[in-house]
Order: sequence, then structure tokens, then C-alpha cells
Amino acid sequence: MADLTGCNWPGYVRSLQDNEVRALAIWLAAEGLDVGEFMEVVDQAYTAAPAHWRGQSQRYVAQFGRRAASVYARRKRRFARLMATLEDALISGALPGEVAPQELRQSMLPRMKRRQPGELVSAIERVRRGQE
Repeated sequence: MADLTGCNWPGYVRSLQDNEVRALAIWLAAEGLDVGEFMEVVDQAYTAAPAHWRGQSQRYVAQFGRRAASVYARRKRRFARLMATLEDALISGALPGEVAPQELRQSMLPRMKRRQPGELVSAIERVRRGQE
């Protein structure tokens, strides 16, 4: 049976220098991701990774974590934009099937609550101490 445990997050975060923690927080803020969301996405990718990655979660996170989370963040923004476009069409009185997708004007990305890097550093520090 496959080992489906997630990454060793406290160990990974403890391996980061303070400037690396800050850089991760800034990157997460720019991507529009929370720390827990980042951890969940990378855990899912890690559990689906080939067996030779088992027991190497810190290396996996360092090598593939941001890439997996970046893809997720891009999909999340695209979905939010599509939902905003649908909502705009429905508000304008369009009924399902009345408007072809190419006729829709893509809405701007809706305002999403973004965490500040300082808040994210605090969340990362809680993970470092094993509190999350």
C-alpha cells in the first residue's frame, strides 16, 4: 500500500532561513494563496508523486512545491474570473444558452481578500512551531 502521508511541514519550514521564510510569504501573497492552501496543494501533489519521493518531502517541496501551487493559483484565478463573467451575464438578464461563450466579455478578476506578507510570515512561524 502506498504511503499517503503528506509533507513534513514543520521540518521543511525549520530548514528555511528567515529571509527564505519572508520570500515564501511574499511569493504566497503575490500568488493570492494562504499558507494552509499552499500546504494542502503541495501535499496533494506529493502524495501523487512517484514512490521514489517518499521520505524526501523537504526536497520535494523545494523542487516542486511552488510550481504545483503556482498552477493551482492560476486555475483558481481563472475560475474566479469565469464565475464573475457568468455572474455579470446573469445580472444583465441573460439566460443559460442565450449567449455564446465568445460573446462574453471576460470580467476583471474579482477582488479577493489577499493576505499581507507579514500575516503569512506569522502563519509560517506557527507551522515552524508545530502549531498548525
